Amino acid sequence: MARPMTGDAEGVLKTMAAHAGLAVGAGTVLTPEQAERAAAAGARFVVSPGLDEEVVAKCRELGVPVVPGIATATELMRALKAGVDTAKLFPAEPLGGVRTLQALAAPFPRVRSVPTGEIGASRLAAYLAHPSVLAVGGSWMAAADHLRRGAYEEIRRLTADAVERSMT
Repeated sequence: MARPMTGDAEGVLKTMAAHAGLAVGAGTVLTPEQAERAAAAGARFVVSPGLDEEVVAKCRELGVPVVPGIATATELMRALKAGVDTAKLFPAEPLGGVRTLQALAAPFPRVRSVPTGEIGASRLAAYLAHPSVLAVGGSWMAAADHLRRGAYEEIRRLTADAVERSMT
């Protein structure tokens, strides 16, 4: 049995996907069933914390881009074999950060990466400077505590700061 999506993720996806110009994705997708539900709710891409070939296959069947998480060259090779060209380096900082990203990019120069995992605003520029990096993920902008407290002004400020850092 598939785990349900967190909270009202399907409802949030449907609401956000209805807005033109937003590329809304679903994160922490763990099963093919979750991928299918996310796509039905309007997700334009799927992100997973690890590589599950069944999730990748379901996303390819649905025509939804998928970014599976990898931590090793072996996992990256499995992702490539499954038809993936963009992978999430997770958890990036505990795995060695930009140095690990550089090491993985050397034998796989065409693979795009989306590092996530304990990356804060101060490390954003270092990741974005790497040519393989498509995007950087991080929860520092909208941490669970911010949401719990309704600290939306803080979320706005941190998000604006991240956008500014990404432009330099």
